[in-house]
Amino acid sequence: MKKILVMQLRHSGDVLLTLPAVKLLRRGFPDATIDFLVDAPHDQALLGSPDIDNVVVYDRTSALGMLAAARRRRYDCTIDYLGTPRTAILGAACGAAVRVGYARVFHRWAYNRLYVVPPGSRYVAVEKMNLVSRMFGLPEGKIEFNVRLPEAARERAKAFLAPVLDAGRPLVTIAPGSQRHFNRWFPDRYAPLIDWLHESFGAAVLLLWAPKEKPMAEEIASLCRRPPLLSPGTAGLADLAAFLELADLHIGADNGGKHVATAVGAATFTIYGPHDPVSWTHPDRSRHRYIKTGACLCEHDVRRKHACRDLACLRAVTVPDVERAVGAFLPEILAKKTARRSA
Repeated sequence: MKKILVMQLRHSGDVLLTLPAVKLLRRGFPDATIDFLVDAPHDQALLGSPDIDNVVVYDRTSALGMLAAARRRRYDCTIDYLGTPRTAILGAACGAAVRVGYARVFHRWAYNRLYVVPPGSRYVAVEKMNLVSRMFGLPEGKIEFNVRLPEAARERAKAFLAPVLDAGRPLVTIAPGSQRHFNRWFPDRYAPLIDWLHESFGAAVLLLWAPKEKPMAEEIASLCRRPPLLSPGTAGLADLAAFLELADLHIGADNGGKHVATAVGAATFTIYGPHDPVSWTHPDRSRHRYIKTGACLCEHDVRRKHACRDLACLRAVTVPDVERAVGAFLPEILAKKTARRSA
């Protein structure tokens, strides 16, 4: 195959979790042109991936123009990771000989190679890689995000955190926000956790916020006995990634920030509401852990999940629960860091 179009229009976390599959494609078809179709602003999540030749941002103002442009590209293969009417129609209309998609979606008529997801839970990035492996007979590979950050973003992050880095203090980043209300733990619980991190580990805590999340970050900071650092406004996802790359541990909601942290190599600890942690947490338990209470009634019911205002699954996660779990995890991370420096 000479030209491949990968389609994952949204969201930033899902786009990031497609990159290991793109890496596997690149290994299997080293000479192919690989394009990636994505909505703005989620194109920022591709973070300079060297395995993608062209990032194609979907133009919502001209669906017919997008169809015509895709057809002119003469793709040999399309891989539809989203399975919406937009992606299904575009993939079918562009004339590719090989059209790969999920057998479970209503628009499976648009594909001529159907991937049947096996039962059970797997990390989403692994599932996306499995699709590539099984559809094209490629050997399974390890999870590699293979992202490249602009040096300017790294320099901005290092300059902002210079006092912390120069003092050699552990750096913990916290991203409490989420577009989905059922993923957000509570400000009055993050605050004592931050105080505990200061007191127990001498950690510097950096609160990260997206544009609409600043009030929540400020509320958390106001409740702390020793206020954490608040991140500056960022120019884009690369700036967020540069902060996360410096973190010893990232704590927070099941959100895009967690997936960015994973992609740049930071250890993560996630506080889960109804989502399945096996699907959304990197399987390396030496670097990625989580806390979740028992079975949630709306875990597999999308409508119920979005309508839920009780948030019993999140309320059941207490501050002492998180402190115990992080208290066992963070010393392991810091000991490995010390060992690497001594080697």
